[in-house]
Amino acid sequence: MALRAALLGLLLLPPAVAAAQEAPALPPPQPVTGPACPPRGAPALRVTLQDPEPRLLPPLPAAQLRVQAGGGGPEGPGQLHHLGLTLSRVEWRSEITVRSQGPAGGPVCGLPSEVRLSLVHAEHTIRLARELPRDGCLAREVLAHERRHAEVNRRTLRDASEELRATARAWTGRAEVRAADAGQAAIALQDDLARTVEPVLERLRAAREAGHAAIDSAEEYRRLGRICPDDQRRLRASLRGG
Repeated sequence: MALRAALLGLLLLPPAVAAAQEAPALPPPQPVTGPACPPRGAPALRVTLQDPEPRLLPPLPAAQLRVQAGGGGPEGPGQLHHLGLTLSRVEWRSEITVRSQGPAGGPVCGLPSEVRLSLVHAEHTIRLARELPRDGCLAREVLAHERRHAEVNRRTLRDASEELRATARAWTGRAEVRAADAGQAAIALQDDLARTVEPVLERLRAAREAGHAAIDSAEEYRRLGRICPDDQRRLRASLRGG
């Protein structure tokens, strides 16, 4: 039978069966291996990427950007870090169609017959500080800086989608579970797929952190502190409330 599932849950396996040995002459009980699996065939795999352009949101005070970025306390020398902020949130979703085989009362062996995966850029936004002179030289430079962060987000997401495709393709060729029924087999396959793709997502996070760190160098912030001197003076006055 085939069952479509998009749920995550616990791995449930059929209970072990014990057989008592009635006489010394009888052979020892054989281990229970469970039902045979259905023919595997060539599971269908579809991997999609949803990555729209980042949205430029209305400006916020630099202090609010600092809070959104996870900072705290007085601004101090590092205030340029919060003249702009790029936020990104990625989700992954999966849907598996399971083919199972076994007696009517279970247990069954389940295989994936179709897998659909999607990586979704659920949130991707850029904001500038309200204190930046509007449409000025410095605002354009800070926006360009933030767009470099956005490009890191998009590039690493594209790379991850390709790795996810290869990882999922290998998984569909070997994945199988034995469970109490077809529903539990579907849940177990979802759990196994989640464990399989987690290293891909972890590498995505690490690649993003490295890319952002390379952009947010001390040299880059020194550059942003030197350019557009007229806007720098206006910015300092605005940050002081003058």
